[in-house]
Amino acid sequence: MLKVENISLRLGKTQIIRDISFEVGRGELVCLLGPSGCGKTTTLRLIAGLEKPDSGTISIAGEPASDRDFVLPPHKRHVGFLFQDFALFPHLTVAENIAYGLSGLDREAASRRTTELLSQIRMLDHADKYPHELSGGEQQRVAFARARAPRPPLLLLDEPFSGLDTSLRGQIREETLRILRNRGVTAIMVTHDPEEAMMMADRIILMKDGEIVQVGTPEDIYHHPVSPFAAEFLGEINRLRGTAEGNRIRTDIGPLANGEFANGTEVDVLIRPEALTLMPDSVAATEDGPFARVCDVRYAGGSSHVRLGIGDSEKPSAHVQVRCPGRVTLREGERLRVGLDPAQTFVFQAADRVDPD
Repeated sequence: MLKVENISLRLGKTQIIRDISFEVGRGELVCLLGPSGCGKTTTLRLIAGLEKPDSGTISIAGEPASDRDFVLPPHKRHVGFLFQDFALFPHLTVAENIAYGLSGLDREAASRRTTELLSQIRMLDHADKYPHELSGGEQQRVAFARARAPRPPLLLLDEPFSGLDTSLRGQIREETLRILRNRGVTAIMVTHDPEEAMMMADRIILMKDGEIVQVGTPEDIYHHPVSPFAAEFLGEINRLRGTAEGNRIRTDIGPLANGEFANGTEVDVLIRPEALTLMPDSVAATEDGPFARVCDVRYAGGSSHVRLGIGDSEKPSAHVQVRCPGRVTLREGERLRVGLDPAQTFVFQAADRVDPD
């Protein structure tokens, strides 16, 4: 459906996008994920025809759309665009906003399509209202329906849920995903929220500083990150320093298998909070793993966040965060052992860094 090949874009002296390439299959939902300023929205604008690339090509449904000498105008690309601020026309009703892109249909066909979309977003009773009379969630639904009205082969969504409050965001996100899946819509969504990307995407394109860091399914990137940035951006991480010693890597939290680093190499060990398990002192004598002491416990509804000091002394050699399901009954200073799941532990060549005071 979409093919982006070696696209680059510079604005002034700043390189915004640098030689990025990816493809999106028909019916696939792909998320462009990354921190602010990484180039994900610019990539979406290039696909929409709102920016001209300095180099590279973009094709949609097998037809050329952009290169350095040619840009097919946005209205000829048959691409739907849902803007971050929704961009509804304030002087038009809900029904008129949705029907705006249906000028190619006769009045009866346009009316049927508008009614169909109003039914899908459960807003038939709001057809004659104006945007200022709607809640944020209702405005998002109308903007989503308007973008889909002419049945574009490709739908582009730029941070579509960022302006909604937390409770409403989840509901609207699920409704949007259900409609996209049920209708087999091909879509590219920009977000800086890793949880949102993992919940919605078939594949994630992770970006940093105008370049693609990693492409894969949410499970692939979460469980097999290719860099410390990828590991940390997709979820919370404990970072410890380690040293390669033969076929083992020595760390404060115990030895890990070493399959690639030369003896004496300094490494960064990244551990997911859920990779750590806690064993009370009463059973610790029969278990492996380092001792630790509880420094702090915070309850967060469905889980508890426990900060541990590693080592069997008053002065821990390192601290880690552990996420436990439900509510735990641990006391500050309590002594226990820590178990480690190697599958959720990632080892990379050590990067120079300044440790906080």
